[in-house]
Amino acid sequence: MRIATLEPFLTELLMSFGAEGQLCAVSHGCGLDGSLAGRVVVTEPRRAAERPTGSQEDEERLMAGLCSSRAVLSSLVQSQPDLVLAQVSDPAGEQFVAWAQGILERKIGKRVALRSFAATSMMELYAMFEGVAEVVGKGWLGRELAQRTKAQIQDWTRNFYERARNKRVTVLSSVAPLALTEGLVADLVRVMTGQPQERSEGLEARPFGWAEVVQNRSDVVIVAPCGSPLEESVKTLQILEKLPDWESVPAVKRGEVVFCEGARFYQPGPHFLRTAAVVISAMAGLDSGYITQRDEYFRLRFLELHRHRFV
Repeated sequence: MRIATLEPFLTELLMSFGAEGQLCAVSHGCGLDGSLAGRVVVTEPRRAAERPTGSQEDEERLMAGLCSSRAVLSSLVQSQPDLVLAQVSDPAGEQFVAWAQGILERKIGKRVALRSFAATSMMELYAMFEGVAEVVGKGWLGRELAQRTKAQIQDWTRNFYERARNKRVTVLSSVAPLALTEGLVADLVRVMTGQPQERSEGLEARPFGWAEVVQNRSDVVIVAPCGSPLEESVKTLQILEKLPDWESVPAVKRGEVVFCEGARFYQPGPHFLRTAAVVISAMAGLDSGYITQRDEYFRLRFLELHRHRFV
């Protein structure tokens, strides 16, 4: 079976299940070296909105709705997949999947299965591990990954319960403009007995502002700008420390602001335990390198003392 994956985390999951030999196409976010050499690239970064006309409207909706970036239809046709693994972003959900599958079959010229996987909660993450493994006939490996991930998170939560429980946690996925992380990472905080900051009812449509963090009286702030390496995350301190009432936030007063990379932080793949280790470390006040890799993140107080090195 020839499989095209439209998200890096889907590629990583298939590879962790030993199915890289079935991959015929991958997203642009995957490194095309080693075992992925020679694969067709079937996505590209999102671009400025255009105004498609006529039949182009359906194709544009298809390409924009299949993944978090943008699918490249011509490359999908070239790769001739039997199965496309996607993360559908179109609000029509399952109706979009059925509609998109019909278009893909007409364009590619054969029967093509389209499966969408996403995780906005920890329970959905475990189910996704099992679901992706099932499509390549290795469901037991998906169950093992789900059980291993769940067991490790439960172990950390139990060991650091007294240090982490009930802490108010804000996770920022962007600093300029300011954006709050919800969904999967917020649910992870909740599972780890913390209180994730979420938008109040009726405020979801408004831009998120620093005043909400101040009002939340966050005990912990995690700064993980989506797509950014650790070095870029650290540099956002120069923006944050100029915000009104910066020093009034409990997390700032106590040095419990943590800066980490955002390139893989939100990816619900086989390495999500690295994200979980950073989150519980931030909540429990652990040093980097204790349950994470060394220098996986930096705390505010450390950066203030070593400002000349980082910012």
